[in-house]
Amino acid sequence: MRGQRQLQQIVPSEVCFSCDVCCRFLEPDSFLAPIFTEAEVKTAVEHGIAPDLFRPTADGKSAQITLKPHRDMYICPCFDPRTNECTIYPVRPLDCQIYPFALMVNEDQTQIVLGVDMLCPYGEAQIQTEPFQRYIDHIANYLESEPVVETIAANWSLIGPYQETVVVLRPLEKLSRALAHCRLKLA
Repeated sequence: MRGQRQLQQIVPSEVCFSCDVCCRFLEPDSFLAPIFTEAEVKTAVEHGIAPDLFRPTADGKSAQITLKPHRDMYICPCFDPRTNECTIYPVRPLDCQIYPFALMVNEDQTQIVLGVDMLCPYGEAQIQTEPFQRYIDHIANYLESEPVVETIAANWSLIGPYQETVVVLRPLEKLSRALAHCRLKLA
């Protein structure tokens, strides 16, 4: 999303560096692997990520990164398991910038919602705090801003399916309206 500001990460770096949840997946074809817009793919490639690590998504515009085996699981190829750091952190995609928040359809698949992944220890511990609640407002406003809604609508594979480990925080009305045309594709 070139030209759009980076979101400040709510999870402190020291928490991320000591965690073993992010960037790790149980299956090689996990739907949770990061999705990149065309511009984000281009930027990632400019920062050393091989272009053949991206595979097209259902929306025909974005691409999902191909995970690589690591011990008994799979990891994002942008993730350095020795340091727990992202090798493209300054240019990581929106999909990664918003984590532990997630864009997904609600349980009855009638709208797009913002949720927080309870597998993230920080999200689980902080969800009820005032700073976290303020950040929810911030990220919801950001995701409902016109340029971001347009980007997500064009790259609707960024919207994931309903996940029971993600606590729904609020509906995203503008995004839901913008994506009403592809609701059947999301189901």
